Amino acid sequence: MPLAGCPCVTRYPSDPSPPSDPSVGDRAVRALPQRVLRPREKMARFGARAMGNGELLAVLLGSGTRAKNVLNLARDLVARHGAARLAGFTRQEWAAQPGIGDAKACRLVAAFELGRRLLLPPADEPHVGSPAEAYALVRDLRAARKEHLVALYLDSQNRLLRRETVSIGTLNTTRTHPREVLQPAVIHSALAFILVHNHPSGSLDPSQDDVAFTRAMSRAGELMGINLYDHLIVSRRGYVSLKERGLM
Repeated sequence: MPLAGCPCVTRYPSDPSPPSDPSVGDRAVRALPQRVLRPREKMARFGARAMGNGELLAVLLGSGTRAKNVLNLARDLVARHGAARLAGFTRQEWAAQPGIGDAKACRLVAAFELGRRLLLPPADEPHVGSPAEAYALVRDLRAARKEHLVALYLDSQNRLLRRETVSIGTLNTTRTHPREVLQPAVIHSALAFILVHNHPSGSLDPSQDDVAFTRAMSRAGELMGINLYDHLIVSRRGYVSLKERGLM
């Protein structure tokens, strides 16, 4: 159980926003030479995760109209309806949009439906919405005789994608590099993660190294667009959350 003295219950955000305004990326791309503005070229060069919603939609559309190129057509659709609403459009709603015929409407509905099916998790995937729910997944660390650094990788709805032991240290220290924590997050397409490590001594007091490591990992995650929600310290006495302590 957590230490006494914190009357409020910490909740982790769901569906985290990107670390910056997606339009910033669009502005940066517009400043580049014309040849790199094509959405498919940008995807080939930088990958889908580097693209804005309008650019991704433009790839699905494939072509525009005589009055509008495909990128402007896609951006207008996103601006007018919002990306979330577009994802739920029926074939008839897509076909009613200027510049979208029946063939494109069918392709778009199929793409969004396939995405929904592939991202739908099994019913038994744990939800991690608070420090207490994270602790429930790592209780076994209370009895560990060496210090373990564990990461819980989450999707946009805070469902657990994977628990991974990043490193096992000596009796009182774990040293690791941010890339060792973030590499599994990239592999499993995680949008957030929680760090957990145990103190075999039984102490639940975060050390200066614990705080410095947490802040370094948070900065590294921000650069990758992957949010660090919390860092728990676990011992036979229970757990503490650095987020609840205000140390992140």
